[in-house]
Amino acid sequence: MRPGLLRVSLLLLLAAGAVWADVASDQAGAILVFPKILVDTSNLAGRGRLDTLIRVSNTSNQPISMRCFYADATPVCSTGQGSCLWPNLDCTGTCGVPQCQELDFVVNITARQPVAWLASQGGKSCSQSPPDVPCFPLTPDWAFAPNGQTNTGSLIPPVGQDPFIGEMKCIAVDRNDVPVERNDLKGEVEIVRVDVPGGGPEVDVESYNAIGIPAISGTNNGDNTLRVGGNLCSGGPNAQKVCAGAADCPGGTCVSAGEYAGCPNVLILDHFFHGASDPVLANQGQNGVPVTTVLTLIPCSEDFLNQALHTTTVQFLVFNEFEQRLSTSRSLTCFDERPIWSIINTRDEDRSIFSAAVSGTLTGQTRILGVPDKDTGHGHGLLGVAEEFRAGGGAAAFNLHFGGSRPQGDLIYLP
Repeated sequence: MRPGLLRVSLLLLLAAGAVWADVASDQAGAILVFPKILVDTSNLAGRGRLDTLIRVSNTSNQPISMRCFYADATPVCSTGQGSCLWPNLDCTGTCGVPQCQELDFVVNITARQPVAWLASQGGKSCSQSPPDVPCFPLTPDWAFAPNGQTNTGSLIPPVGQDPFIGEMKCIAVDRNDVPVERNDLKGEVEIVRVDVPGGGPEVDVESYNAIGIPAISGTNNGDNTLRVGGNLCSGGPNAQKVCAGAADCPGGTCVSAGEYAGCPNVLILDHFFHGASDPVLANQGQNGVPVTTVLTLIPCSEDFLNQALHTTTVQFLVFNEFEQRLSTSRSLTCFDERPIWSIINTRDEDRSIFSAAVSGTLTGQTRILGVPDKDTGHGHGLLGVAEEFRAGGGAAAFNLHFGGSRPQGDLIYLP
């Protein structure tokens, strides 16, 4: 290779080494986000008896700890009679607003080890668990524990109630619960349904990947306020104000202020419009099988310290296959799960902009944006997951696509 080309190649390699990873659902990170955890062992919601298997892997050659927080968003019926969970919305009174109360715990994971637990039962030492329940095998009395590593100190409680709906965030920490810059955690979820209604299979499993938020090397100050993305002006009259570029910082510079990579600016959902028949099943002779898409959104910012809730206006930009565009908006406080047709405030499924009858095509794309405001104490980034349900049984979960970065950062406050 000629010297000039060698110098250029070295510069490119150095530049690439200075770039940190983006938020992703197929990469390890220092923060894991599980947007949807479901438990309903009595089938009160009418989706079959539900439980969630959570699995987290340590991808490094060193042990790691993580501090996790369930956020309980289960709506409660004021009369205690009936359900506030989709699709059995048969509450005889009013449904309370989800409060996202936190329940935290610590898990210690040995090198290159996965751990798993059922949300309804939690996790503890195998010596204390029934033989058919996931548990932590590596305790000091197990001779094959590598280099004396153990899961000792791990104790995962079951979710706070049954039925339960909510989310979970896990942060990589050291043994003193101090956040660390280790992008070593990878997670998956399996939502298991038994006795699926509507003539479906006896057992149905849907799965999605946890969202990994990587730490940015050299930025962690070790406190319990986690800064997820964002830019601030350094110097000049606009110092410490949010900036999108140099033009926003006269007399100064616009610099990254995050300890972790920022949540995406836009979420992208590719979906069937509500009521559209599945063309694959139609080709197999199963005509008229409609698809229902359910969208779950959660905020990237979270105040686990004060249990404070903040509302974000969410904009939805909907495109059909002819690139015709419609839009709507609604508010999100701590957790929102709903069929996409009900995003717009209507009781008639066929009059929604997410309906195949209105869009005129089978499929489309929706771009989802959290609208920022002037409050710098929290952000408006969003994360989520989607599910497809087919008449007669059968469900599938899938991760959303991400687009762009946002100048406003998000904040996670730990107790």
